[in-house]
Amino acid sequence: MMVQHVRRCREFTGPTPHSVAIRAKPTSKRPVEHLILETRRKDELREQAIAETKYQKSCDLKSEWEKATDKRIKSNTIARRVEKLMQRGTFSLEDRRERLKEMLLAEEQQYIEEMEAKEETTLERQAKMRERAKFLKEKREQERLKLVDEKLDQRWRNNCEELRSTLSQRHQDEVFVERHEQLKMKEEKKKKELEVDKFYADLWAEDIQIKSMREEQTAREQIERNRETLKVLQVQIAACEKQREDEEKLKEMEAQWLKEEAQLRAEEEKWLQEEKLRKQKAAKRSREVSIRLKKEKEAKEKQEELALDMKILEKLLDDTRNEVKEETQRKREMREENLRFMQYCAMNRKEDEEREKELERIVNEEVEKKWAQTIKQYKMERDARQKLLANVMKSREQQIEERKRIAEKEQEAEIAERDALLAAIEEHKRLEAENQERIKNRNIGYQRDLDMQIDYQRRVKAKEIEEEEREFRMGQEAEAEYQRKLKEALDRPTIDKVHPMRIMGTALRSKSN
Repeated sequence: MMVQHVRRCREFTGPTPHSVAIRAKPTSKRPVEHLILETRRKDELREQAIAETKYQKSCDLKSEWEKATDKRIKSNTIARRVEKLMQRGTFSLEDRRERLKEMLLAEEQQYIEEMEAKEETTLERQAKMRERAKFLKEKREQERLKLVDEKLDQRWRNNCEELRSTLSQRHQDEVFVERHEQLKMKEEKKKKELEVDKFYADLWAEDIQIKSMREEQTAREQIERNRETLKVLQVQIAACEKQREDEEKLKEMEAQWLKEEAQLRAEEEKWLQEEKLRKQKAAKRSREVSIRLKKEKEAKEKQEELALDMKILEKLLDDTRNEVKEETQRKREMREENLRFMQYCAMNRKEDEEREKELERIVNEEVEKKWAQTIKQYKMERDARQKLLANVMKSREQQIEERKRIAEKEQEAEIAERDALLAAIEEHKRLEAENQERIKNRNIGYQRDLDMQIDYQRRVKAKEIEEEEREFRMGQEAEAEYQRKLKEALDRPTIDKVHPMRIMGTALRSKSN
């Protein structure tokens, strides 16, 4: 439902026609000149805003000018300070340079003065020369006095008989001691050489013995390894023979199984044929029984019909004796009754034949059904037997294949083992040959070393003999020189000379040490 809007107006109708009243307008709250006042107020506000903007701009300009001025003042102040510091550093550097220059000049002047002060004069040079000559003269005089003292001492020693005899006896004792030491050293050297020769001879004999024992041990080990190899080969041959016998037995068992399977199949076929004949005979007997029962039933029915006919004829004869009319009527009725009875018998025979046919059909169906069930059961049993036989044969074939595969693997493993054994034997032979060759080379090297040692010992011995001869010659020469020098020393004895044999003995002692 819509609400009707009532228009508001100032006109109001009165009680009489054409009487209209107009309501006065409400008085406005604003004054009459409010527009002028509003315009003036806006103009004042605008002028005030413009004035404030101008003032703000002037203030901003002043502020920027003051900031720029402060910045320039600050930068100028910093520049002045930096320049002042630079000038101060420059001034201090210049002052330092001036001070260093003055110090350098002062040092140079001092050095010049010292050099001038150190220059020798002629008098000073003459005084130094006189002092040098005096020093050299005193030195020569000291050397001359020292030489005089030595000569005087030498003359005293040479002229002193007791000292000369004592020194001679001491010298002789030293010579004897040194000669004894030389002989002792020579004996020790010979003993050492004999010990070395004996050591090498013992070592050679021991090495020969060890070599012979090692060769015997190697031969025994080779024989033992050959025996072990022969045993392993015999075991492998026996295993191969056993495997061959197992394979032959397996083949014989397979042939026996195949033969038994053929016999089972023949017996099964024979049993099936006999079962079929037996069932056919049973069906034939059942059909003969049904036919015989049918014939007996038909004969019985015929006898019953004949008996009934005889009764009817007897009754008819009795009736004919009583009344002729009744006889005719009765004959007619009896004929009709007989016809009806014959029809009834025919119908019964037909129904019996149909029942017999139905019974025969049912019997045949039952026989066929039983035969079909028997055939089905036989087929199922035969299929089960065949399936079982197939599974047995399949499992047997799998076993045979598995055995063949295992036998092949074992044969391959035996072949690989035999090859590895042959390779090991070949490797052993090669190693033995290398070992023999190495032993031979080592023996040859050892023989060569022994020959070299013997040659070295021979050369050393020859060198020692040559050295002994040289020492003997040197001893003879030294002895001759000693005699000559002794004679000369007897004529002009000197205490500072040393005998050459003593020098040689000292050298040999130091060498032996």
